[in-house]
Amino acid sequence: MCLKFGRTCPGPGNGPIIIDMTAKAKSKPSGKEQIRDTATLVVYDVPQTMQWTLQISHRNPLNEIFYSTFLSYFTATGEGEDIQNKHTWLHKLPTFSADGTNTALEIAVQATASAFSGVKTRNAPLLQDACTLYGRALHMHSRLLRLKKEITVHMVSTSVLLSIFEAMHATTASAYRAHVNGAAKMIEVAGPEQCWEGVLCQIYFHIRTQLVFVYLTSKESGKNHVSTERALCNALNYERLPIMQRLLTLISRLSDIHVRLEDGEDADFVQQLEDADVFEEVRGAINILETEYKDTADKKGYELTWKTPAGSTTYRNPYTALCIAYFATARLLLSIIAPQLPVVHVDPTDYCDVVLEATAFLYTVTIGCAFMRMSAPLYLVAMHGKRVEQRMKALAVFEEWKVTGLGGISALALEKIHERGAKSARAVLRKPETRLSTAGV
Repeated sequence: MCLKFGRTCPGPGNGPIIIDMTAKAKSKPSGKEQIRDTATLVVYDVPQTMQWTLQISHRNPLNEIFYSTFLSYFTATGEGEDIQNKHTWLHKLPTFSADGTNTALEIAVQATASAFSGVKTRNAPLLQDACTLYGRALHMHSRLLRLKKEITVHMVSTSVLLSIFEAMHATTASAYRAHVNGAAKMIEVAGPEQCWEGVLCQIYFHIRTQLVFVYLTSKESGKNHVSTERALCNALNYERLPIMQRLLTLISRLSDIHVRLEDGEDADFVQQLEDADVFEEVRGAINILETEYKDTADKKGYELTWKTPAGSTTYRNPYTALCIAYFATARLLLSIIAPQLPVVHVDPTDYCDVVLEATAFLYTVTIGCAFMRMSAPLYLVAMHGKRVEQRMKALAVFEEWKVTGLGGISALALEKIHERGAKSARAVLRKPETRLSTAGV
């Protein structure tokens, strides 16, 4: 331990010894003496075996910035009561990545940390370095998955980090989806011993919020769903399922119907009846779950949300805002799907406003990567908001994410939003009355 600087000695190096001679330099040298004495550093060549120097790597500072500025908010305040995790991924990840058992994870941390700083500072060389590290981590991770039969929390963590890399700085259109799906499937087959007292529980909550976004934007329906029940009950060993996990299951079932209907698939009468049955079942389950959520808060004496004197909506904590936003997302999906099915559904509440209120609250707190979990609710508002200002507010968030560190997710959402806008514009132009009015201008 270095007594002066209070840190561990970095060990032997391969360069010259550098000695600071500033204090011994003369104040007003002149002539030839000036050339000799104003040098502030003296370098001595010494044998290779005797060379010692302080070698500073940019990796550790970048990792610390990533941990403190982004990943420290992987845990949304308040989520532990519902998710029931004793340990958090943030507190375990530095240990996992440095224990020497998984080099791919170590490099994935470096790659994602470099990407985060590179995107924030718009540093092209740093981003190039991040991509190089990403490629190395991906190659090693893929090789490990082929060779190793047992899935570990290290391997799941690597996939999650690679997905976060893609969320920040996309390399391909499908890579983000692949990493999210891969992490979910790994958790499904991982043993309970890999949970580390809730670390995987927390990761799986995050992954499932991203799966909803992936399903909505990729048009991939139930055929790619992982076995949620198997993951929650076997791998994560839940005895009492979190309310949010149960809600995400219901949202996933509605997303399947929504994706199929939005793609314009011709459903026969039998399919419509099946979808209607699912709709009714899920709607009833959402009502029961939301009542349970509110009753639980009442029993604990919690006030979930209230209005400030300025008229804005505030919440008990960020996790409460996320829960309410996802209940609104479920209700919004019901409203979107209902007109296309043989069902009766009347709900006057504008759930787009509820999502946007939660978004505004999350903007007031430093929540970092936890804000990624609002991608699916905001995407639905941007696509299906009843009012132009609602759609524009959601669109503005994705536009801002392009420059604040979530460019990959933003690109995926904006591509689909603009595709829909272009499709709608073409449909309007094909109408006879539109062509006539345009010709008369």
